[in-house]
Amino acid sequence: ERAIPFERDVTYPGRSGRTWTIDYQTHLPDRTSLIFLLATGSRAAARRVTERVVAGLYDLSYLKAVRPPLSFISLFDDREDVWQNEDFQLVQELSLIARWSRPDEFEAMLRDGYGMNMRRDF
Repeated sequence: ERAIPFERDVTYPGRSGRTWTIDYQTHLPDRTSLIFLLATGSRAAARRVTERVVAGLYDLSYLKAVRPPLSFISLFDDREDVWQNEDFQLVQELSLIARWSRPDEFEAMLRDGYGMNMRRDF
């Protein structure tokens, strides 16, 4: 609805040789974003989801050097209260953090490559 072209389930090889499936890839004139969706209804599974995304972000980080301007965004589905501060902290050094409940901030990240998560108000 915000006129941002995207693809689902895009794959890229990591530097380890593993192929990663990215949930969404957006294409705007000035930026491409790879979006990792973190979603679960279980607090017990939340850390595993986070650790999988961190592994993917690290393994694919070389793409920023070979395909600029590229941004990584970790989109937390915060409709369920399953995420701990540590989950956000684990991904914040490797990607921007977006929340499902804040669509305007998410759109700014897609369009500008930066976001409000600099506030660190997890």
